Amino acid sequence: MSNYLLNKMCIFNENAKELKLVDSDVIIKLTSMRARCLSYIIEHANEDVIEKSSLSQALWGKRSQFASDASLTQTLYLIRKDLKTLGLDDFFITVPRSGIRVNDTVQIEKIEKAPEVVYHRKGLYLTSGALILFLIALGTLFFLY
Repeated sequence: MSNYLLNKMCIFNENAKELKLVDSDVIIKLTSMRARCLSYIIEHANEDVIEKSSLSQALWGKRSQFASDASLTQTLYLIRKDLKTLGLDDFFITVPRSGIRVNDTVQIEKIEKAPEVVYHRKGLYLTSGALILFLIALGTLFFLY
């Protein structure tokens, strides 16, 4: 699994299935399907057109003949939405009735290791024991009333 720097602003970590802004702690977790699709797009970024059929085959394998165009369209839409959230507009462009192509202005650089991610959480911290006690107390109150 590899890590890619997209437009010098976003890191795609294939192993963790996440997109992360370089200068921020903003992280978007991807589903397996979206991560696999984005990986395929990045691996084939130098192709003039990434055909819908080859993308569908890469995602669904033998079942691709049963997958609808709507499924692929939805997957691509969600990837676009995730990338746009991080400021990467027009990462790939639809080629009508053929497939997609990666925008010529996009820079993709394979990097050795993604920077360590530190997750910042705000709010209440509960240990598993405290959470179990809380749920037991809540259940007891529920049955008493």
